[in-house]
Amino acid sequence: MSAPDAERVPPWALIGSGLAVVAVAFGLARYGYGLLLPQMRTSLALSLGQLGVIGGAGYASYLVASLACPTLLSRWGPRTTVTAGGTAAVAGMAVCAAATGPLTLGVGVAVAGASPALVWPPYVAAVEEHLPADRRARGHGVVNSGTAYGVAVAGPVSLLTTGSWRVAWSAFAAVALVVTIWAVRTLPRGTPSTEGATGAGSLLAVAREQGGRLLLAAFLAGLVSGSYATFGVEVAAAQAPLGGVSAGAFQTLVGISGVAGGLVGALLARTSLPRLLAATAATLAASCLLLAAAPGLVLVSAVLYGASFIAIIGLLLIWNNALVPRAPATGIVTAMLAMALGLVAGPPLAGVVAGEAGLATVFVACAPLAATIGLLHPTRRRPPAPRPA
Repeated sequence: MSAPDAERVPPWALIGSGLAVVAVAFGLARYGYGLLLPQMRTSLALSLGQLGVIGGAGYASYLVASLACPTLLSRWGPRTTVTAGGTAAVAGMAVCAAATGPLTLGVGVAVAGASPALVWPPYVAAVEEHLPADRRARGHGVVNSGTAYGVAVAGPVSLLTTGSWRVAWSAFAAVALVVTIWAVRTLPRGTPSTEGATGAGSLLAVAREQGGRLLLAAFLAGLVSGSYATFGVEVAAAQAPLGGVSAGAFQTLVGISGVAGGLVGALLARTSLPRLLAATAATLAASCLLLAAAPGLVLVSAVLYGASFIAIIGLLLIWNNALVPRAPATGIVTAMLAMALGLVAGPPLAGVVAGEAGLATVFVACAPLAATIGLLHPTRRRPPAPRPA
């Protein structure tokens, strides 16, 4: 892609389509399952164990897509990769709308679950390639906040379609189709500028530069989020503080508060990354404890979770960019892989624990895992040992 071609891509269109496609992939294709779970559970007579396995299948496909994304991106460029991700969202959610049992629902959730891993890294690469240097940071921030906007939109849609989860899935698929077309028409052709090879060797090299602390933090974030996103709405539906609209209100509050969490970068001017990470991790832990110890405050938990989880993702990205400034997009992929492992493990484990000991036990266990995220950043570096005279 030549410089003149890059200049023909309006920055507002690139950023806007990125926000929209991330909102669809994360907010609808991924979190739509948790949002509509209470309705589907009743309609399809699903057990807690089945719900956990289906949720895990969605995250497993996310993991596979994360592995495939670097190759797709380096060979075919952002446009083709995002097309694949958007198509997965549309097809997967359409299958969910037509599901007749756990098998077909699982297939739909798995196909849709691949979408987020295929749309986010391409937009990181596209922003780096096609926006002026002074607009890139803001561009990344706006695109990354798409998750919260998607969840905030999904909640009201579920409220308008109460009792008809098939209509909700169909509406999500239709929105995904429109947004994917916009993204494909907006993204420039060609491959992104290289950060170096994006094969397995490069992923391993970047992972070594990132170190175990960052990757463990990403894994724990995925473990907690996978459990909370899958079963938190179950608590909201059971407690029903707002009656039949409680599940939708719960998810809407997660999304709205997540928009605020996307502004966490501005707070770094007043405090350090380790302190801010510790504070947001503690807030994430508190959101889990509220579901276990005070489920009547489920809506308060939703606010705390939405803000803290989105904030933690942003802080992990900042941490990643500091560790591997030469390859930020590849670093995001490796961090996504670590998070995907947690997302895959979380729902099935939570489903087993919930079936044996109840949902409260699940969220009690999640709280210390969340708090640990805030302890992993190396706040101090030991000075080198003096050499002997």
